[in-house]
Amino acid sequence: MDRRGVTMIEMIAVITVLLGITGIAVPLLGNDAGSKLGAAAMMLRDDLEQVRYRTLADPSNPLALIIDEQGQGWRITPLDKTAEPIQRHDGEAWKITFGEGRATGFENVRIESDADTIWFDARGVLGMDEKPLLRLSLDGGSRTFNIGLVTGLVKITSP
Repeated sequence: MDRRGVTMIEMIAVITVLLGITGIAVPLLGNDAGSKLGAAAMMLRDDLEQVRYRTLADPSNPLALIIDEQGQGWRITPLDKTAEPIQRHDGEAWKITFGEGRATGFENVRIESDADTIWFDARGVLGMDEKPLLRLSLDGGSRTFNIGLVTGLVKITSP
C-alpha cells in the first residue's frame, strides 16, 4: 500500500506534543524576575533550616543567620562569634552575597529584616521573643518568610 501524507490522528498527536512543550516553556521564559526571586527565597529558607537543624544536632554550638547590613545577603555563623561564617562542606565560607558564588544571577535581589540575627535554641524554637520580619524583593515582587515561633518551621509566601 503506497501512502502519502499524514493522517488526522498523527497530526493531532504532533500538535498535542507541541502544545505541551509550549505550555511548559512559556511560563519559564516569561517571568525571569519571579524565577530568580523564587530561587533566592528557597536558598534563604534552606539556610534558615540549616541553622535550625545544626543547632538541634549540636546544641552546645548554636548557629545564627546574620543578615547583611546593606541587604545584599547573609551568612551562617556561630551564635557567639557572628563575625566569621562557618565553612560549608566544600571548604568555602557559608556566606551568600547576591551576584557572587552560589548567588550569581541574583544581583538585584534585596533582603530586608527587622532583626539582624536569627537563631534557634536547643529545642529548635525560634530564639527571639518576636517573629522577625524577613522579606526578599526584586523588581517590585517580593517573598515574605513566616518562621514559626514555636516550631521554627519556615514558610515562604508571596503577596
